[in-house]
Amino acid sequence: MTARGPVLGKRRPWHGPALVERSRREENTVKQARKLLAVLLAAVLLLLAGCGAAAPADAAASEAPAAAGREDAEPTPTEAPAPEEPEPAEPSPAPEAEPGPFSADYDYVWETLETDYPYLDYLRGKGVKVDEIRDRFAAQAREAQNAEELADILDKMFYALRNTAHLSLITRDIFPQYYACYVDEVDPFHEPWGETLEAAAQAGYYELPAEPDGTVGGGNYYFPPVKVTYYADCSTLCITAYSFLHEIVERDRDVIWKAIAEYPEAKNIVFDISSNGGGDDNYWMYNIVAPFGEDYSVNARLFYRDTPRNRYVIDRPENEWWLKNFPTAEAEDPPTWALELGLDRYCLCEQQIKGVPLVQSEAKRWVLVSGTVYSAAESFVCFCKATGWATVIGRQTGGDGMGFDPQLYLLPDSGLLYRFTIYTGENPDGTMSIEGTVPDVELKAGSIGFFLDYIRSEQNG
Repeated sequence: MTARGPVLGKRRPWHGPALVERSRREENTVKQARKLLAVLLAAVLLLLAGCGAAAPADAAASEAPAAAGREDAEPTPTEAPAPEEPEPAEPSPAPEAEPGPFSADYDYVWETLETDYPYLDYLRGKGVKVDEIRDRFAAQAREAQNAEELADILDKMFYALRNTAHLSLITRDIFPQYYACYVDEVDPFHEPWGETLEAAAQAGYYELPAEPDGTVGGGNYYFPPVKVTYYADCSTLCITAYSFLHEIVERDRDVIWKAIAEYPEAKNIVFDISSNGGGDDNYWMYNIVAPFGEDYSVNARLFYRDTPRNRYVIDRPENEWWLKNFPTAEAEDPPTWALELGLDRYCLCEQQIKGVPLVQSEAKRWVLVSGTVYSAAESFVCFCKATGWATVIGRQTGGDGMGFDPQLYLLPDSGLLYRFTIYTGENPDGTMSIEGTVPDVELKAGSIGFFLDYIRSEQNG
């Protein structure tokens, strides 16, 4: 409601002196009558109130005619409604926090996640509060005063995003391994990785310690050796490979096939990779599969977003012999999840294995898995499912295998490196590679004990 202003009286017209004198006499008579009326009205009100004080409303009502009887009284204006309370003003937005020295790096991380990384909407669908995570750690990143503090913040943020699809920082202790793998061992396909690592080496956060012989890169790391156990009661040879890391491919080149040759009576050979987090596909291709002598060629579809960085890594002339790229719209029966995640391109990734016959064995082959199986170890599982090379037994795997290495990104201000997988592979059953693989035979746990119980029960009928 709008408050009204004061009521203005009307103007009187001019009538001359005679009329004015008559008007005064008439006006005095009226005033006297009003005074008498006011006195009578006041008496009546007192009687009604029991000779007590009149109610405030009655007093107000009696005051008006009394005032009207005074010669100097002004006409009582019509009472205006009380003015409305003004509506409260909307609070002013809080001033934006000042950006810190590494705010631009934090924004760059999220820019790459929004464009190149295919899993943000996938995580949202799994109940991960992606946007809340971004805002929460942005406030912390503004306070970071050095690269070490930012590294700690990003490490926690990637963990909150479940480290999905290799999403993680490259730490100082692991950097020499990356440098040795992608820079010292140069190959055309890995040029984008090498370029990023060389820039990181110049940025100042990472160091390349000199080895005893004066070379750089590599470093001294311990990788558990392959464990070989033969269970005579059930004629089962167990070969446990704890890792497929690049650094031990050559070390273990002859270990596995020689162990198989040593036990020709084995009826079952189980490759226990239940504790294997991955490494290099060359490990299982040349150290496990090739010695049996068969040739294989397997194709997998990898779906990704058509962004400049992804194109630079994937759609290169050097890759044409094994990565053939197409629009997803042209794919035959594209998976629903690829369309939902906006993965508008895909490539056919061809994996070829040339057999080198080193062993002869009629034993049934098994691969023992668990939720720990990931990355290159998962690639081995996908190969077995696609070709039937071995029966997969145990528990559902951790996923994110097949294809090629996670892409590296360098932060311009801090010099930090981080990585993630830029594509989503399609499992042999059409599911997402990030979901892992359901084994052919499921056990209560992916452990050698449960596997041996299963074998013995099968043999005993």
